[in-house]
Amino acid sequence: MRITSPYRQAKSLYLRINYKRPTGKAGTLSAILTHRTNGVANSKCNAMNKRIYLTILLLIYICKFSTAQIICIYCYDQNDTISGNVTNLISNGGFENNGCTPDSENISFCPNSFYHACNIPNWTCTGGGTYTYACSIDSLWSVIPEGSRAIYFGNNECKSCSQTMYDTSCISNLSCTTTGIPPGYPVSNSYFGGTSGVSMQQTVSGLTPGNIYVLEFWAGGEYHFIGINNFPDKGIFAVDVGFGDTLMREKPTPPITGIGTRYIIEFIANSTSHTIKFTNWGHMCQTCTELIIDDVRLYTPAELSSSVPACNTGINVASTFQELISISPNPFTNELNVKAINNQLSEIILSDIASKIFLRKQFTNSVSLNTEQLAKGIYLYEVRDKNGLCKQGKVVKE
Repeated sequence: MRITSPYRQAKSLYLRINYKRPTGKAGTLSAILTHRTNGVANSKCNAMNKRIYLTILLLIYICKFSTAQIICIYCYDQNDTISGNVTNLISNGGFENNGCTPDSENISFCPNSFYHACNIPNWTCTGGGTYTYACSIDSLWSVIPEGSRAIYFGNNECKSCSQTMYDTSCISNLSCTTTGIPPGYPVSNSYFGGTSGVSMQQTVSGLTPGNIYVLEFWAGGEYHFIGINNFPDKGIFAVDVGFGDTLMREKPTPPITGIGTRYIIEFIANSTSHTIKFTNWGHMCQTCTELIIDDVRLYTPAELSSSVPACNTGINVASTFQELISISPNPFTNELNVKAINNQLSEIILSDIASKIFLRKQFTNSVSLNTEQLAKGIYLYEVRDKNGLCKQGKVVKE
């Protein structure tokens, strides 16, 4: 549900580096960083190149460690639980225990909101802003898959792809996950949390590092405003199990007849405690829904339903994925070839240092990109599969 506000221009921070490679044959990155002019170090160029180098390293680091421990993501269009009779390591995962009056946007569980008047035990609301209206709901608002309560992440509107409101052109769906959204997005108005959006999180302790755990939850979405079907289209949200945000989509779920999405995320714990966090930024388009979450459960693979396909449980899943991906030639001229020996739907995104996307293509096994229109210089690539595993690096056009 949206609140009309005059403050609809969100702020976003961009890294914009105007870099022109020295003329001549392209060299290695280390050679570029040690470029000299007339025997004297060009300190300005070197400083800029070092920033570029650090940016590339940061992107590779984020990609590697934000997905290295997530080994499988599955999604099912259903309200019923996937696995029954599990020992839930999440406390109050159905949000039944709360002192919030349901269906009232003027009674929010988020401390940063002007409407803060209650709390959800065992959960912490972070982010959001003065006018965030995240609240507890019941079956008058949405179908409720478990118990009688769920939580709604009311947070007005957001920008997902650019500073143009309702621009969703960058979004690409890969089975259960979403890609293509540039750095700094989605972003809410500053009165609704900015780039942080609004989140609900819980830290679970007593885990065994190296063991696999299963996160299961139900996601739905707001369907109507004042009895009118205002939001028939999917929205966007993020879940973080300790390795960074994974973007997903949620469907509107009207009372009684709504069918939401059951998500399964299998991950390898790297600590004795992990924080499970859900984030919403707002309606990304005029007809797009906003997030509702219910029945959050964390359990062991031994309790996982046999109906869920077997998952690759190797510790070096991300490393294996990176070995399956090849990008050639490098340097390239008019064509760039991408091969992924995994027989899965994947996506490649090619952008410049300032994160401006030039090419984006979904493919299975291999694809050839026409790069004739690209200017000479350094480009960053990201190849990501439907489970969120990715490989990132740089290529040079001569």
